[in-house]
Amino acid sequence: MSHGLIPTHTDPLPEIFSSVNGYIDADLVHSIHTTERRSFRGCRRRWSWIFQEGYYPLTTPKPLEFGVAYHKAMEVWYDPQMWGMDRDVSVALARKTFVDVCKKQLKDFLEKTNQTEPEPEVQADYDERVQLGLGMLSEYVKTSMQLDTNFRPVYVEKKFEVPITGPNGETIWCKCTRCWKRYCEYRQSNRVPESQRLVTPYTEDSYARRIWWRGLPVTYGGRIDMIAEDLEGRIWPYDWKTAMRLSTGEPNAPDDYLFLDDQVTSYCWALMTLGLDVAGFVYHEQKKAFPVEPEPLARARMGRLFSVNKQLDCDWKTYETTVRENDLIGYSQGLYDEFIQYLKDFGGVFHKRHQIHRTHQELVNAGHNIYLEALDITNPDLRIYPSAGRFGCTYCAFQDPCLSKNRDDDFQYALDTMFEKREKHYFQEPSTDKPDRG
Repeated sequence: MSHGLIPTHTDPLPEIFSSVNGYIDADLVHSIHTTERRSFRGCRRRWSWIFQEGYYPLTTPKPLEFGVAYHKAMEVWYDPQMWGMDRDVSVALARKTFVDVCKKQLKDFLEKTNQTEPEPEVQADYDERVQLGLGMLSEYVKTSMQLDTNFRPVYVEKKFEVPITGPNGETIWCKCTRCWKRYCEYRQSNRVPESQRLVTPYTEDSYARRIWWRGLPVTYGGRIDMIAEDLEGRIWPYDWKTAMRLSTGEPNAPDDYLFLDDQVTSYCWALMTLGLDVAGFVYHEQKKAFPVEPEPLARARMGRLFSVNKQLDCDWKTYETTVRENDLIGYSQGLYDEFIQYLKDFGGVFHKRHQIHRTHQELVNAGHNIYLEALDITNPDLRIYPSAGRFGCTYCAFQDPCLSKNRDDDFQYALDTMFEKREKHYFQEPSTDKPDRG
């Protein structure tokens, strides 16, 4: 079977599509996403089970997907149509959206688990996280007024799909089993004129697939949290993250991975492919906490009525106001001065926004790397083997079938009982918006 880079045969049936963009519009592509790239680099066996065979771990429904709900609120806050309008209205809508999404998630959870009401501990955890989200939104809105300058939102939650091409603009064509099945289903559906429908019944190893079918084009897809334009007309994709701990984003720091981050860099490359002037990306982290007034100690300690624990989730203004109003003696004696200064310098940070520039050549090279990786991912002669490692295997959901396969045991039984087989990957589920493309 040829790799499909340069088709040597053509479809004898009438051509439906004259360009790769036609395939993209019909959602008839082999789409590669960041998740697949990382899985492929991590372990080919795990990648094959997920992305070639469609096995996904059986997951327990959750009453609240916090990140999803928070992203929906941010989508409303940065809605381009509301930008520049009354911010109080935007805040109210963002908070309402967050609560509405949380309520729907809880409702779906109860339906999937055949419950009429959540158990007390589930309800308590749910209520606590809803309050956490509302507190985070209030803190974000308060601080974003100083951050959200010198740009305007252009899109929010924007889906894209762009062709992956080689140095000379050549398209990669994939002839894998999944692509062939999707192609046959499309050609046999009523979406195709009757005169152009595929008559040959679908079989995994058919003459048509081996001889004249060139495959489906390989593309790169994703969804960007926000795309903004600065005052100079340059484009910046934004990525929202909620985390328990914030990174520094400084060069040579333990978390300077942002300078090598392949996800957002690939988004920049995709937007450049679409003809946009991309300057880099903005990575915004929001801590899963918000400022709260410190609680008084059960008993005074070293003359103080309030704790000076550096783990307190409090900003210096809130802390200073609280101790000044409730422990005037200790405050007047300077017992809190050192801790207040610490909060000014290092504490009370609930968000960080890192702006990472990307040069044109960096994006060109990123695109070339994606092309090389796509060649490997769609290679029909690819060798599949595990990549065992202390960190990669510790949290891998496929431990049991992998061990069974290593021992020549019945690994298929583990796959069939511990996983569900899906026809479509998560990013192929129907969407209400149409992907942008090149």
